Amino acid sequence: MKLHHVGIVVKEIARSGQDYARLVGSIADSAVFLDPIQKVRVQFWRDTQGTLIELIEPASEDSPVWREAQKGGGLNHLCYETPDIEKDLEVALERGAMIARPMAQAVAFGGRRIVFLYFLELGLIEFVETPQ
Repeated sequence: MKLHHVGIVVKEIARSGQDYARLVGSIADSAVFLDPIQKVRVQFWRDTQGTLIELIEPASEDSPVWREAQKGGGLNHLCYETPDIEKDLEVALERGAMIARPMAQAVAFGGRRIVFLYFLELGLIEFVETPQ
């Protein structure tokens, strides 16, 4: 597996994206996507070193990140890309992870599957399958 992106919850993507641009020289790497399954809007930004940052804005008050955004947002998760999402999910569960959001196709990744796991000592981790 390799680090794919860092997910950060924000109140408003447009404002936060510009803040990252001014602060660290990030540039927009994608359009804003509405993900009705996750109930969020997301946009990817890339910094000058190539690190991908996912800005996550709640799409509605029943979004899983609504409360976090209302508190000011911040680091939400690390995402790792995996060529075998089923195998890595199984290993993670054996090591004590809990499924936080079940496996689903992600709009932002062209339908590739993602799964969110919660580890007591690591926090929220997302797996995204490698493109075929």
